[in-house]
Amino acid sequence: MAQIGSTRARIVLNFKEQQSLVISHSTVDLNLNRGEVYTQGAETGILKNHVIIKCSTPYELSVRTINPYFQYESTLSSLPVSIIHIKPSVATSTLLSFPLRLSTINLSDKPQIILQSENRSNSQQIDVNYTIPKQNIVSILNKKAGTYKTEIIYTLLPH
Repeated sequence: MAQIGSTRARIVLNFKEQQSLVISHSTVDLNLNRGEVYTQGAETGILKNHVIIKCSTPYELSVRTINPYFQYESTLSSLPVSIIHIKPSVATSTLLSFPLRLSTINLSDKPQIILQSENRSNSQQIDVNYTIPKQNIVSILNKKAGTYKTEIIYTLLPH
């Protein structure tokens, strides 16, 4: 049998960057019903693995709220969300080429970076403590009793 001709083809497989962001605690409560809150501030305590990130490229994690003020009984109150501090931490050390840059921020309706990573192909579990520092407690004095709410948005920004 005679061969008429042959050719070769190159097959290229392109894998897209992979990333995921999971918030483990869908609701976070700061209890202000204890007397020591007014002298020491309030905190959730460390929420273990509150934010779970998987990203195949360097990234930033930002956080913001939907409004500059808490909602009270379906209307915006005069209580600013900026009384809340968000403090990220990493309990377990993982082998990373570059350290993570973690920042404590005051909650705002403007995006703020709380974590930066230059590492590739890494997963990270971030613990978070939501606090109202004692210097911010003055903001809650003389507010109506009840539940004040806001919605927080975490955004993963791959580079």
